[in-house]
Amino acid sequence: MNKYYLAMGIAFLIDIIIYSLYPVFNNTIPSIGGLTTFYSYQIILLIVSTILFAGVVLAVKENGGR
Repeated sequence: MNKYYLAMGIAFLIDIIIYSLYPVFNNTIPSIGGLTTFYSYQIILLIVSTILFAGVVLAVKENGGR
């Protein structure tokens, strides 16, 4: 069970680091696909977070974790 907590902690840390990079993008009015950069960035990070956490859950489940 400790490996699960460690893996989730690492996934959360990666997620926090990626989210904290947003202020680096200091543009006036950029857009991606018709949305402002803020909303596009949030959608992209939602997908990245889902993949990270799903990967952790599947890895732990595959190794016999509950």
